[in-house]
Amino acid sequence: MLVWIVFALMTVAAALAVIVPLARHRRAALPASAHDRAVYRDQLAELERDRERGLIGAAEAEAARAEIARRLLKASEAAEAASPRRSWAKPAAMAATMAIPLLALGVYASTGSPDLPDQPLAARLQAPPDPNNVVEMIARVEAHLVNQPNDAEGWKVLAPIYLRTGRVDDAARAYREIIRIEGPSPELNEALGETLVAAGEGLVSEEAQAALDAAVQADPDRIKARYYRALGLLQAGRNEESLAEYDEIIRRSAADAPWLEPVRENRKRALAALGRPADTPEPAGLPAVSAGPAAGPGAADVAAAEAMSDEERAQMVAGMVQRLADRLEQNPRDPVGWMQLIRAYGVMERPEDASAALKKAEETFKDDPTILAQIQDAAKSMGLVP
Repeated sequence: MLVWIVFALMTVAAALAVIVPLARHRRAALPASAHDRAVYRDQLAELERDRERGLIGAAEAEAARAEIARRLLKASEAAEAASPRRSWAKPAAMAATMAIPLLALGVYASTGSPDLPDQPLAARLQAPPDPNNVVEMIARVEAHLVNQPNDAEGWKVLAPIYLRTGRVDDAARAYREIIRIEGPSPELNEALGETLVAAGEGLVSEEAQAALDAAVQADPDRIKARYYRALGLLQAGRNEESLAEYDEIIRRSAADAPWLEPVRENRKRALAALGRPADTPEPAGLPAVSAGPAAGPGAADVAAAEAMSDEERAQMVAGMVQRLADRLEQNPRDPVGWMQLIRAYGVMERPEDASAALKKAEETFKDDPTILAQIQDAAKSMGLVP
C-alpha cells in the first residue's frame, strides 16, 4: 500500500508542475501602442485649444488634425492586434494533464496485476521456457553456461542461434568453445571458418584460413570449406593455389551443383590474376544429379524398360535408387542427392527407408541451417515431417 501512496503523490506532483503555470494569470505589460493613443488624444485636445485662442489658423489646424488622426488610427489598429484573444490551448492542456493519469490508472486496474509479486531474472529463468521467445531462450542457456562452461551441448545450441540473429562474433566464440571442449572435427572447423568469414564481412582471416585448411585436410569432400579456403587463397594473392582449389571443387561437384556459378566466377578472377584467358578449360566434374538414378531413367533406360515386365521394371528402379544410396554413403555432402533419395523412397512407398535417409541427411547437415531446412521441406512434401 505504501508504494501505491508514493506513486499517487508522484503523479499529483507531476500534474501540478504542469497545471499551476498554465492556471497562473500573468498581467501583460502595457503595449507601446496604447501609450501612443493617449499622446495623440492629448495632441488633438491641445490643437483644439490653440485654434480657439487664435494661435493657429483654420487650414493649418485642419491639416494637423488630419495627421494626428491618421497616427491615432494606426496606433489603435496596432493595439487591437496586440490585445490577447481567448484560447482553448490552456484549458485543453490542463484537461489532458489530469485525464492521462486517470486513464492510465483505469486501464491498469482492469488489465494489470497490481498484486503480482516481483519476478527477478533468476526466477524467470527457472520458469518453463517459452519456445517462441528466442531472447529468453538465449538468456537461459547463457546463464547455464556461466556455471557450466564445459557443457558442449549448451554451446552447440547457442552457436547457430547467434549466427541466425546476426551475433557472428558470439557465434565464433561458441564454436571455439565447442572445439576446446570436444576437440576439432571437420564439421566444427568448417563452421568456425565460415562464421569467421561472416564476421569479417567476406574477408578470410588467418584464423579462418587455418580452420578451413584443417577441415579440408580431414575431409576433402567438404565443398563449403574448400570454397572459403579458395577465397582466402585468392585474397592473399596465392592465385595458383586458389585456381587449383577451384578446379578441385569442380572435380568433386555434380555438373548441376548450385554452388558452381560463384566458383566459376572466382576461378575467372584467379585466371585474370595469373594472366591467363578467362575461358581456360576447367576440369571434368561428376555427372549431373538431375540425370542420375533418383531423377528417373535416361532415354536408353526408357527404351529398355518398354520391353520389361512390371517386376523387371520395378527391379531396375530399385537398383537405380540403391546406387544413389550407395553413392551418398561414400559422399554424404550432397544435399540434392539426399532430397532425391527421400522422394524416391516416398514414391516407392518405403517410409522406413525414407525416414532413415532423412535422419542421415539431418545428421550430415546439422551445422548448416539453410540446407537442413531445404531437406526438411522435401521430407514434408512426402509427409515425413509434420
